[in-house]
Amino acid sequence: MKGCKIFFLDHRSNYINSLGDALGQLGHQIFFQSSWRIEEIEQGISHFKPDILITAGCDSPLYVPSIDSLPDICRKYGVFHLYWATEDKIHHERWSLPFVRRVQPDYVWTIHPECTESYQAINIPASYLNFCFNPRLFPAKSPSNDEYYDISFIGTTHLSEKTYRYDSLRQLLIPLVKSNIRTDIWGYGWEEEQDVIARHFEVEIPQEWIHGFLPYKNTAEIYHKSKMILGVQNALDQVTQRTFEILGAGGFMIASKTPELCRLFSDGIDIVLSGGPEETIELVSHYLAQPEKRQEIGERAREKVLQNYTYDRQLKKIWPELEKAILKKKVSF
Repeated sequence: MKGCKIFFLDHRSNYINSLGDALGQLGHQIFFQSSWRIEEIEQGISHFKPDILITAGCDSPLYVPSIDSLPDICRKYGVFHLYWATEDKIHHERWSLPFVRRVQPDYVWTIHPECTESYQAINIPASYLNFCFNPRLFPAKSPSNDEYYDISFIGTTHLSEKTYRYDSLRQLLIPLVKSNIRTDIWGYGWEEEQDVIARHFEVEIPQEWIHGFLPYKNTAEIYHKSKMILGVQNALDQVTQRTFEILGAGGFMIASKTPELCRLFSDGIDIVLSGGPEETIELVSHYLAQPEKRQEIGERAREKVLQNYTYDRQLKKIWPELEKAILKKKVSF
């Protein structure tokens, strides 16, 4: 893999410290730009002279009118624009495709393999890069770690649109709330959207369980301090970024029994899967009394993730195709 100069345009730590940091570890020179002011973007590109510009996901800065100038800036400085579509497949039509049509990237990585054809249909080459694991951000859990929390959950509510997440919450978190089994919760929305939660799930989460926003770099500490972590999922055929991070950190995770989790991991071996509210209560009761078993499953989870789902492994597989696309684009400049 030939080292490149990469201009990583994003302000979110979960992308900067996952894909961005992983690319740096592979020998690429990374310039992180968190400002979305178009004049500052051009100044940064002019100064750094990158080979590749990376944008990711979908957020409010991507909708400002000035972003329409991004294709012109890339052409002006001969920069190859790579977009990582992290909202596929759920928001493919609503977010990813409209953004791609606006900014006209040269290449797309998508977290859902079925979406590659959609990008190729509008003459943008695409390949599959799922969320992965960055070991540098998530060291292994040690048997000596003090497990301060019985059950933890980290994640935004994401209740603005009905997805499988509603079902997953009903399977995992809501039965614990109804049974008054304390679950410590971090993330945006749990305090702000209590009325929405009450309307959809008919529960009120105790105020003392809610801890608010948690910086991305602090999530590993919570995984290490928790006896078990809930793995709420957004779709039946995808897994969340946190799934790889919880398991990769050696955390003991109880998650919804989805086809994709069953394909990637082994129930009872490196993960524990629940098919419904009653089973969640049973699993929590059983494993809270089994610290050695939790430790064994967590250790196997980390081993499985390190062997199969790290960024360096996945990037090395797909990088040759990206290099071909970059070379093809250079010829056309």
